[in-house]
Amino acid sequence: MRKRRQIELFSLSFLDLISGALGAVIILYVAMPKNQKVPVKVTEPVKIDKSVQVIANLESQLKDALRMNAELEAKIKEETAKTPPVPQGNGVDMDIGFKFKGKKIVFLIDTSYSMIQEERMGQVKAGLKMLLTALPNTYQVEIVQFPYGERAPFKALWNELRDTSSGNKYEAFEFIYAMKPFGGTPTREALAHVLAEYKDISDIVLLTDGAPSLHNSNKKDDIHDILRAVRTANVHKVQINSIGVGENFIKDKSSDQYQFLSLLSNYTNGFFVGF
Repeated sequence: MRKRRQIELFSLSFLDLISGALGAVIILYVAMPKNQKVPVKVTEPVKIDKSVQVIANLESQLKDALRMNAELEAKIKEETAKTPPVPQGNGVDMDIGFKFKGKKIVFLIDTSYSMIQEERMGQVKAGLKMLLTALPNTYQVEIVQFPYGERAPFKALWNELRDTSSGNKYEAFEFIYAMKPFGGTPTREALAHVLAEYKDISDIVLLTDGAPSLHNSNKKDDIHDILRAVRTANVHKVQINSIGVGENFIKDKSSDQYQFLSLLSNYTNGFFVGF
């Protein structure tokens, strides 16, 4: 969604101008005796002329400032009118541009050891909690983390979809809180599990910070082979959405992790966001 351009009504220099103008008027008002004749020395007519000229200049500048303010207000109205309305559809449009295909979503969370960098794990936990909090209980969700230590390449919260009622949200928050970074990034196994076990889901949201690797290994997996496997397994046309975590998703669009998530989401018309 296009960001609305910020328009500042007053710049710092303009505030300085106004405050200076008001200050000058107040000083002149206080300095001039009330109900008394002002002694005028014939030898100093220039000082009076200068004071009158200062006031005249300030009045002119104040008029210019008020005119600028009116122009800026008109500009704000014009920019507001240009802002497109939030699109309506079968999915859910959020301020950050997320649009799900339906209301049955599995969140696939990367908990590999590299998530300890840049506080990535904390960012993912906080973002996921906020997203779950915002979802009404008409949605059904599941959370799967990968890997789950050395024992398994993944671990599911319920092994089924559940609605987002307050009780289920509480259990989900406890599950999220217990997540700890460990091991590699077995994305292949996690995706295959979700596509095989949750047959009626509409969406997968994959949150990860790196390129796929083999379970319990630092050896990189073949991203193109994973993509071929996902296309074969995704018989129910699940929309796969991706969120890349870490500076590499912003700085280097040629990296394996960026290319993998971009291709993975594009093939199912899902969204891909890097932060």
